[in-house]
Amino acid sequence: IFDLGGVLYDIDVQRTKDAFAALGLHNFDDQYTLNEQTLLFDALEKGEIGKEEFTSEINRIDHTNLSLNQVQKAWNALLIGMPEESVSLLKNLRQQGYALYLLSNTNQFHADAINREMNDKFGIESLDELFDAAYYSYRMGMRKPDIEIYKHIINNHNLKSESTVFIDDNEDNIKGALRSGIQAKHKPKDVSLNDL
Repeated sequence: IFDLGGVLYDIDVQRTKDAFAALGLHNFDDQYTLNEQTLLFDALEKGEIGKEEFTSEINRIDHTNLSLNQVQKAWNALLIGMPEESVSLLKNLRQQGYALYLLSNTNQFHADAINREMNDKFGIESLDELFDAAYYSYRMGMRKPDIEIYKHIINNHNLKSESTVFIDDNEDNIKGALRSGIQAKHKPKDVSLNDL
């Protein structure tokens, strides 16, 4: 089971912070980090609100009048790209007979942008095609590190906990996976997936 951002897909959260600051949201840093998010960002990642409502709430909180396009562009600024190395690794693992799953805390802004990139860069219509099943927090209504999200995948596919490995770059998500009973590996930022 793979995480997406920071594991398979290159991201840089600072780029989004800078983009929002350029739009006049100077307290964005107080509202969002990868480990702690305000309820607004949790709601976006759990799919409880959509793009339009998220934009409206950003404008209300920060007394701005940003368009959906401006918010989307700033929010997607953190997306650097999918390395060919990640796509090759997933294809090789599937050829070797491994069952592959994606488990990502993400939102519709990012999912849509990543799928456009997959189509443009690799001719793959959706990232989901590289996995037996793909799970996104905004579709599931829950997010890592809640134990329920890991249990959902285990139960949905009758996986054996002892032979299931979860890979993530976030220590809290690793701890959640371990509490759910599956194996887990932390991927440091400067370590290639191939070296894990």
